[in-house]
Amino acid sequence: MNIARISLTALMVGVLAGCTHAHETASTTGAEATKAPGSFAEPFPERLFTMDRVSVVPAAGDDVIPDGTHHKATGKQLTVTYRSTEGVTAGQQVTATGFQAQVSDLKGALDALTGKAGTPAGARTDWVAVNPGVGPAAAACQNLAEGEGTRCYWVDSDTVGYLHMSKEAAPYLPFDKTRLELEDLEKKN
Repeated sequence: MNIARISLTALMVGVLAGCTHAHETASTTGAEATKAPGSFAEPFPERLFTMDRVSVVPAAGDDVIPDGTHHKATGKQLTVTYRSTEGVTAGQQVTATGFQAQVSDLKGALDALTGKAGTPAGARTDWVAVNPGVGPAAAACQNLAEGEGTRCYWVDSDTVGYLHMSKEAAPYLPFDKTRLELEDLEKKN
């Protein structure tokens, strides 16, 4: 009986040590083990609606969102891309760039970002306020020229982001739910 208890205890200690080691190993890969709700950081969901995550890279070139009078980056800017290649959703793509930020004025920051982006030739709409989802937050989207999809900016209390939805995705993906998924805000409520 004592031999069985010692073996069981040794087995439990070994299993627990193995779990601890696995957790420590996962923590050192550079990706966070968990993500605070409301953050635009890794890990992003593997799937966004019907699309698979294709890449997560540091924002570069035209993807970089500039600091402004009402917002300043406090975290690294990341660009995440999702794409669907099969079935009736083939061609759907969403690319989002965002970062954690200090935001002093939600509407001021959003107005500055959309003002700087302007309205390109051929755009079907100007910037239109849209439901940002969980607040406090502000968001605006613009339908681009035929075939170019929709682009949106959002600003909340500690995040600034830009989203581009392909023409195949834009009619079917509600902006507010997309933002909630990217920031993991559905788990906050």
